[in-house]
Amino acid sequence: MRSLRGRLLFSLIAGMFITVGITVFLFVQLIHSLTIDQAKTELHSQIDKAIQILDDGDIHDIDDKDLKLKFKDRLYYADFFILNEQHKIVAASDAKRINAVIHVPLEKEDGIMELDHRKMLYATKTLDEDEKLQIVVFAPLSSLRTIVGQLLGTTIIAILGSFLFVLAIGLLAIWKTTRPLKKLTAAVSQYEPYRSHHPVLPKADRTEIGELIDTFQEMSERIDKHHGYQIEFLQNVSHELRTPLMSIQGYALAIKDQVVTVDQGLDVIHKEAQRMVHMVERLLQLSKLEYVEDVWTFSQEDLRNMAEQAVDLLTPAASEKGITLSITGSSSINTLLPAEQIFQVLLNLLQNAVRYARSQVVIELNAGPAGSSSESLLQKSWSFHIDDDGEGVAEKDCEAIFERFYKGREGVTGLGLAICRQIAERLGATISCERSALGGARFSFVYRSE
Repeated sequence: MRSLRGRLLFSLIAGMFITVGITVFLFVQLIHSLTIDQAKTELHSQIDKAIQILDDGDIHDIDDKDLKLKFKDRLYYADFFILNEQHKIVAASDAKRINAVIHVPLEKEDGIMELDHRKMLYATKTLDEDEKLQIVVFAPLSSLRTIVGQLLGTTIIAILGSFLFVLAIGLLAIWKTTRPLKKLTAAVSQYEPYRSHHPVLPKADRTEIGELIDTFQEMSERIDKHHGYQIEFLQNVSHELRTPLMSIQGYALAIKDQVVTVDQGLDVIHKEAQRMVHMVERLLQLSKLEYVEDVWTFSQEDLRNMAEQAVDLLTPAASEKGITLSITGSSSINTLLPAEQIFQVLLNLLQNAVRYARSQVVIELNAGPAGSSSESLLQKSWSFHIDDDGEGVAEKDCEAIFERFYKGREGVTGLGLAICRQIAERLGATISCERSALGGARFSFVYRSE
């Protein structure tokens, strides 16, 4: 029973067998009780009939043919005997019982007694208070069991018909349930992201299985999209590495053919080699960020100090372009963070802003609610925003710029913002791009502690 269909079928049949068993048991008890009650009523009526006969004659005028029992359109004849005060039979339907002594206690008006090693259902009544005569009318229980058996047979046939009908409905429901699952299983087993034509999925409905089919459809679309990104990534990597390699190869041949001087050729080769090293380092860093088991070191830092260090590093390059760097907002933000990764985000975003700014870049620091600490107040949430007054980013490109190898007009590797987004996702923060109030781009990094 490893398959879902087998388990459902087993559960259905087991549940039905248990239900049928309980139903039959309770029904048998009910029919038996009703039959016993009806038999007792019939026996009491026959006693009244026997008393009426005795009132018109004597005790020998009663015949067992006069005491009729009718159950389910079947006619039976009840036996009887009359006891005196000494429990001696003075009259009976069976003459052989006359003068016999009955040792069975007959204290109740009706009940079950054992006579001739057989169980009898009886009813009794006093005939004559003076002579202490007592009439007992009885019938074997085996006759009643025959009637119960007949009723039970009819009941079992009806229940069996219902069982088969419900089983057919259950099998149809199981087939309807498992059929789309089998189709989905076949489609999943044949699915390959590199194929242009994917296997056809079963039509989804509003059931849980339909939701599963929709979920797989969405998952396959995400896999296809990711696969497309991988192909594009490999193409971009090949293109980006091919350019410096071709330059290196070209200048190496130029040096060999003495078209350029050795110093000129080596200078270009060195620059292109540095460019390749820088790109490979970025790729390794990006792949390392995607490796979820990589452990980051968290430490208590002041985000303001980190921003000032980043500004100090980029001030010389910014000054050459006539760009001023400034920091606004919170004067101090003490928090627990992965300092190396956050500093890299600050540096990447600041370098990007300096590259496209006209005259100024502003870093805005904001602190959220603080939590208690034994050493100081640590900020649970914080954010920083970097604005420039350059040309800005088109609204349609605000999401695409975080993709790998997406380069702006003056971009280098196209990996810096992709690394920033990967760090944000690992940290549970958000990074976004929008229009800045200065006229250029505004990059925001927001962290909110849960």
